[in-house]
Amino acid sequence: MAQRVTGINVRRRRATTKQQREEQKKIQIKKLTFQIDELRGKLTEVTEARDAMVLPNLEGRTVEHSQYGQGKVNGQQDAVLTIEYARGIRKQKLPFVIASGCVTVDDIEATESCRKMLDLDNQQARLRKEIQYCESWISDLQKES
Repeated sequence: MAQRVTGINVRRRRATTKQQREEQKKIQIKKLTFQIDELRGKLTEVTEARDAMVLPNLEGRTVEHSQYGQGKVNGQQDAVLTIEYARGIRKQKLPFVIASGCVTVDDIEATESCRKMLDLDNQQARLRKEIQYCESWISDLQKES
């Protein structure tokens, strides 16, 4: 015959389980907080590296666009290039336009610089998303308490 469990023992087991869950939440929150600190450190490093980089000056250069053909950079204001093609004038943004290969320029250093900048921009975005995810997870764990 099956042994019957008394109400007192069941309550004790439930209380212990609830306590264990609370401890697990605290441990998980600590781990997530530590992970956020590490991610913020990496984000700071990436941001400093990106801020140290300077956009190449392409004004007056001849460029080749995959769709519009050959053009000349008439102006550059910060990261925006004004390029005159045979079909008209287009404004395009650095470093994406060079790093993606849409526009090619005969300067290898400028191309590499744009690729590195875009890579650092993507790393920054990824790290920010990870931090936001961890923070929302902590928030959800705290709401459950």
